[in-house]
Amino acid sequence: MKDVIEVDLKRVLEIVVSFNGKEFSTADVIRVYSGGFYCNSNILPNYSFNALFGKLLQRNVKFLGIAEMKKDVNINDDLGHPTTTSIWRVLG
Repeated sequence: MKDVIEVDLKRVLEIVVSFNGKEFSTADVIRVYSGGFYCNSNILPNYSFNALFGKLLQRNVKFLGIAEMKKDVNINDDLGHPTTTSIWRVLG
């Protein structure tokens, strides 16, 4: 059985706009949206909140006015654990 966790795309758009045209990562958006960014260790991508959030960004590039610039960029989460993210930029 599947259920849904809702994400407010208007709020995501507000966050994207708040970066003032600078490049930003999926991790940056998650950090602002949910109050922190934490690695989903040993979780399959189809169950990972972070991966699913990245897919949400990808599905909504037109609405958000963004383009993915880089994938699988190495970063550390807010607890210092290594993980990866994508880098985005606002179009226009």
